[in-house]
Amino acid sequence: MDERDAIAARVVQNARGAGAGGAGAGGQALGPWTLEVYPTLRCNLACTFCDTTDRHRPPQNERSPERWTAIIDEAADLGAQRIMVLGGGEPLLALATPAILRRARERGLAGFLTTNGTRLARFVPLLAEICWDDVHVSVDGATPATHDRLRGQQGALRQTLRGLCLLRQRSPTTRLALHTVVTRENLDELTEITRLAASLGCQRVEFDHLIAYRPEQSRLALDPEQIAELPSIVAEIAEVSRQLGVETTAAALLTPRGAAPPKSTRPGLAGAPCLKAWHHLVIQADGRASPCCVLAGEGEEVTSVAASWRSDPFIQRVRGAMLAGTPLPRCRECSENILVHERAIRDRLPAAS
Repeated sequence: MDERDAIAARVVQNARGAGAGGAGAGGQALGPWTLEVYPTLRCNLACTFCDTTDRHRPPQNERSPERWTAIIDEAADLGAQRIMVLGGGEPLLALATPAILRRARERGLAGFLTTNGTRLARFVPLLAEICWDDVHVSVDGATPATHDRLRGQQGALRQTLRGLCLLRQRSPTTRLALHTVVTRENLDELTEITRLAASLGCQRVEFDHLIAYRPEQSRLALDPEQIAELPSIVAEIAEVSRQLGVETTAAALLTPRGAAPPKSTRPGLAGAPCLKAWHHLVIQADGRASPCCVLAGEGEEVTSVAASWRSDPFIQRVRGAMLAGTPLPRCRECSENILVHERAIRDRLPAAS
């Protein structure tokens, strides 16, 4: 079964089970398909375009390794199939991260790690040992001059590429991807970033629009002439990616960021603009829950994964808003890359959902 079909089935199961205190007809506990965790909001870089300061809460009371492993156990017991280790900062800075990675694999969860790559080399032995599944690395320029300037640290690209090369050598089954935030300073390097990904053995490049909160971020936004160039750049990337066998999300760049997730014309759950609240659980560094990264930290502190999933007031509010076809205002900050995935899941729901 395609993973999106399986997630769609979980969405339906969770939606039906919610009215029975979170238990389905057979009494089986329901929970998220994906657990997304932020071990820390701290970071060793100072990226000009980063939205962490304005989008996420300050890092307070980071969870201990023991608490994170307990959370993973609870999620696995509820049927979680995948873990995403991310961060409002750099997850490889957190003391708890090695324990998180190990326990996730011990519990059979598919593992997805996003990192800026500067500390990746020292984690390669562990990732190889536990047969980690996916690593996404942020690369925002095809040259050190561009990447290091945007990332705020000289030598950052060199460290990142070293880590990627070591991981490819030591763990050839780990799937690699690059992630690039598109700005006026790297627009002309997107095709070369695609070529760089292929040379590193990456399967995918995720391009994402900048989201600006501060004046210095707004200054990185594409100007009208660059926006007009986007279709030709996307077409060039499509041709290069086809030749090199690398997937990209470049086509999503043709959809501007900032629009509310559209509601489907189908009734009920099948018409919800976004389904993450029924299959995805994010837990912040301070233990607060939400159904997605855009809304990270808006819910209550997780004392029990099951209780948060079934009755957290904020998560319930998001579910109600999606069923009503009225996403929260901050949903406009969502990436088209995420919305494409959500629409694919929604398309797999039965009409009567």
